[in-house]
Order: sequence, then structure tokens, then C-alpha cells
Amino acid sequence: MNLNFKNRKVKFFYTITGLLAALSFVLYIYNRILPSVEKDLEERIVHTSTIDVINAIKNTININLPEEDLIKKVFEDEDYRENLSRELSVFLSDRLEYIFLIFKEKGKYRYLLDVSKKNDRIFPGFLFVPLSDEEKIIKKVFDTKKEQVVIHKDINTVGITYYLPVIQNGQIKSVLIADFSFETLEEIKELIGNIKKILLIAGGVIIGLIGFSGYSFYRNVLLKERIFVDSLTGVYNRTYLDNLYSSLDLNSYVILLLDVDYFKNVNDTYGHQVGDEILKNVAKILKENLRGEDYIIRYGGEEFLILLKKSIDDKEGKWAVHVAEKLLDKIRNHKYKDINITASIGINLETSESRDLTDAIKKADIALYKAKNSGRDRVEIYSSQEEKGNITLAELKEIIENKKVLCWYQPVINIKTGEPLYFEALARIYHQGKFLPPPKFVDLIKGTFMYAKFTKAIIEYNLEILKNYPELIVSINMSPSDFINETTVDLLLSANKDIINRLKLEVLETEEIHNYESLKNNLNKLIEAGYQIVLDDFGAGYVDFYYITDIEAEYLKLDGSIIRQLPDSEKYYKLTKHLVSFCKDMGKIPIAEFVENEGILNALFELGIEYGQGYYFSRPLPVDEIIKKYFS
Repeated sequence: MNLNFKNRKVKFFYTITGLLAALSFVLYIYNRILPSVEKDLEERIVHTSTIDVINAIKNTININLPEEDLIKKVFEDEDYRENLSRELSVFLSDRLEYIFLIFKEKGKYRYLLDVSKKNDRIFPGFLFVPLSDEEKIIKKVFDTKKEQVVIHKDINTVGITYYLPVIQNGQIKSVLIADFSFETLEEIKELIGNIKKILLIAGGVIIGLIGFSGYSFYRNVLLKERIFVDSLTGVYNRTYLDNLYSSLDLNSYVILLLDVDYFKNVNDTYGHQVGDEILKNVAKILKENLRGEDYIIRYGGEEFLILLKKSIDDKEGKWAVHVAEKLLDKIRNHKYKDINITASIGINLETSESRDLTDAIKKADIALYKAKNSGRDRVEIYSSQEEKGNITLAELKEIIENKKVLCWYQPVINIKTGEPLYFEALARIYHQGKFLPPPKFVDLIKGTFMYAKFTKAIIEYNLEILKNYPELIVSINMSPSDFINETTVDLLLSANKDIINRLKLEVLETEEIHNYESLKNNLNKLIEAGYQIVLDDFGAGYVDFYYITDIEAEYLKLDGSIIRQLPDSEKYYKLTKHLVSFCKDMGKIPIAEFVENEGILNALFELGIEYGQGYYFSRPLPVDEIIKKYFS
């Protein structure tokens, strides 16, 4: 991002300190860490080689726990005792010498079950006398209900003993003791020896690398800092920009040009020293909110050029709009000596269509001019598609911010009575003489701040419609990310009770959920407030069954891609039949989407689906036509 390093003495101090620290670290590893590593590795190897057996023993115990009291069962039921002993004896081997269960009675420990050769078994009830150290361990297991593991070794063997609590109905009934022993493995010692050699070599390499890095740092960074870094703000200067022309892959970046609004007035009113501090503060905000792979360049007096690296998942750079909005918000909320500061940003998303970096910056500058000319404190996007008749991100942004989004409505019909259950609100924008549906524009704003503003505009539009038409019941489509947005949820919760009772929320399954808990909590808040939830596209979404089990939805909309196939496909007919049965078992009301002809309608009657929606009943219509058609 920038070469915001400290002065030469501090840098050399840290380099020398790093060298000494590396040397001390190597000595510390060899003298202190390696002996501990040797012991730990030995214990880990032993533990790893036994853990699968122990887990299997635990499962065997859990599977064979009786419904009645374990101790009583073992004493009174010889068949159960023999069966449990037989199940556990499977795990005996040369390394696992014995397994037995003990229980506590009047302060003394007694055998409950001894798993060994049949002739050598100790019968239940015999006194168990632990060693002094072992008694503390067993007591801890009984007190804490937590297993304990002890690793012990002598000259020729390494052993590990597991003390496992056997818990029944929340109470510890017994402790299972399993003891493994291993002959000391020469390969362990050989492995530790090799690790010692590797660590010593690594330590030497680290010292060499730090020394080389210190030299390279001084030569390639420290000296260049004076040439390429703006001394006031600590970001790159125009000289560095000149060096980027030949090396920069322009297709991999989005160009942002940021200008501090009314900066000349600040300088004239408060003086150049205050102006300089404001520039340093703006530069700091940029550095704190951008990534190391992005470039920040002081392009002019109060202008900053940002080259924002495109991500693999966002090759068109739409994420840059989100970043730009965030930067403006940070600047807007930052005050220096109670001076309100704002900025304007012009964005060029179409760098691949620019001749070179100069041309790309020029197009961003055109967008910046538009931002400043439109009132400042805003983001504008340059788009060559404005001349091709297609809606651009810049045009869409203007439509949303100026609240020119509207909705048409399509009824959900009771197919038996022909009466509407409610009307789904479908967004429309007016562009070049046509009303465009969401598929024509919504992808442009997904993943940006504009999408949240778009949802807000839809909600506000429908709240006003419901206020003006008390006979209407309406649903609006919302994505999972809308329900995670607290501002959106608060807007819905602020509506009055009458509006809430007439506004259904359709959850679109068009994206994966990354914060399911927040989604679930906010949906439950809305349900408690009185909203009815409709799950859209059931049968084709990402997380249908999460929703169904955790969210109290009233209705499930069967996906149109399935419903369309009903007249011609027995396979889809059977699938729909099962989906309908599933909905009814879950207490949900199914609604069929894309009811386009009489063949589909007849299939719905046969399947017992009560509600449908589609062109067979009505195309989406403006609200005045809906009122005229259904309520006049």
C-alpha cells in the first residue's frame, strides 16, 4: 500500500534487534525447547496410537449402558456382565494389558468388572487398592466427571493409562481404567535427533535471512522511500505513479479518485497547517480501510488516487462501490477540531476498456466531476455503457437514491374460489421508456451498499402503498442478507400493527448464508412483531430445511421450475406430490409458482394445492390496475 516506515535509525535498530533475537531464539530452542519437544513428541505418539482404541471403548460402554442402574445390573445379571466383558475384551492386545471398571462404595474402591482372561478375573465387589498417586487421579475423576490420562515411562517402556468416567443419568457410576504399554521406540529417538538437526539448520538459515533482509530493506525500501513516498501523508506520490505505468496490470484494478470537498475553503479559513492535518487524517483513514495489495497515491493537493485490486469473485470490481461508500462514511464521521469533512469519489470500473492508466484515471476523473457537480459527498461511477442503451450502475444508483423505484403486483390466488390471498410486490425501474424487472438490473448492485438502499426503497414504497390502500395485503421479496442488516430490520419493526398484519415477507433463497444465527434471530423478531414469513423457491434453494426447521413460516412457495413441468413429467409430478405432503406434515401452506396454463392448474387440483400464482391468473400490474381488477 505505502512505505509508511519509521526513520532510518529506528529501522536499523529493529534489524539489529531482530538478528540478536533470532540468535537468542535458536539457543533457547536448542537448550530449553528441544528437551520438552522430545518428551511431548514421545507422549503425543503414544497418545495418538491409543486414542482410536479409547474412543472405541467409550462407544462400547455407551452403547451397552443399561436403562437401570449400571452397578446393580452388573452384580445381578450375569449374562449382561459376561456380554459387556466380551465386548470389551475385543480391545485387549499386547499393548493393552488390562481393562477394568471400578466403583466407589463407602469411601472405598471396588472392582465392578475385570476384563481379562476368564480364569484370572477378579469378581465384582472385590476391594481395589490403588497406588498412592493413582488414588488422587481416581478421586479427581469421581469428583470432576472428567477423564484423566497419565503417561509414565521407565528405561525400557513407555506407558499410558486412561481413567474414563462412566456416567449414567448425569451421575458417575464407575471409572474405567485402561493401561497401555509400549517398548521404547528407537525411531522416536532417531526422529527427535533429526528434528534437532533441522531446527539448528533452520536457526542458521533464519540468521542468514534476517541479515540479507536487513541489507535488502535498506537498499530497496529505505532509500526508495525518499523518492516515492509523500512526506506529508505517508502514501505514494506522483513519482511512484510514473513507475507503475510499465508494471501495472490495469485489468486487475478498479480506479477510484477521491477529492476532499471544499478543501480550499478549509485552508483559507483555518490555515495551511490545519489543512495539512486534515490531509494526514484522510490518508490515515484510507490506509486503515484498504488492503496491502491496493495502491494509495496522493494525486494532487487534496486528491487521492486509489488503485483497488479486484478480487477473484468480483472481477468486474463492483465491490469497489461498497469500499468507496465505506470510505466516504469514515471520512464523514471523522472530525478534526470540530471541522466537518466530506469527500467525493469517482470510480472507473471498466479499466479493461481503457487504453492505458492515464485513460483509466481520466474516466475516473469524469465520474469525480459528476460527483462534485451533483452536490459532493457522494460516489459516481463512470460507464461507457451509458452510450449503448443499457442501464449502468451509475444510472441505477441515481434511480435508487432518488427513490424512483416502484412495484407492480401479482396476485396469489385461491384456485378454488378465484379470490386473491395476497399480492406479491415485484420491483420495477423505469429506464429509457421501459419498465425493467429485477433480472435486468439487480445483479449490478448485489454485494454493494446500493443493494441495502434498494431494499430500503422497496420497503418504504410498500409501506406507503399499504397506508394508502387499506384493502391490500402485500408481500415483498427479501434476501437473507437483508434480514441480517439491522437497519432494514429496524425499518420493518417501526411499522404500525395494521401495516405489519398486511405485509408478508418472502425470503428469497438466492444466496448462501454466512451468519445464520443472526438471520434466525432477526426473523424471529419480525415474526414476534406479527409478520408472516413466506419461504420462496422451495425445492431449489440453498438452505430450505434450515429455514423449515428453525423459522416459523406460514407459507412455502414451490419453485416454478418444478411446477412448469407438472403436465408433461411424471417425475416432477411425483416430486411435487412429495413436497406437498412434506409441507402439510410440517404445518405449512404450499403455494405453486409459475401457474401459466390450464394443464398446470388441473395438476394443482389433483395434488390438493390450494394456492397458485402465475400468468394464468394475472401478469404483474400497477397498483391502480390491481385495485380496479380485484376491489372495484
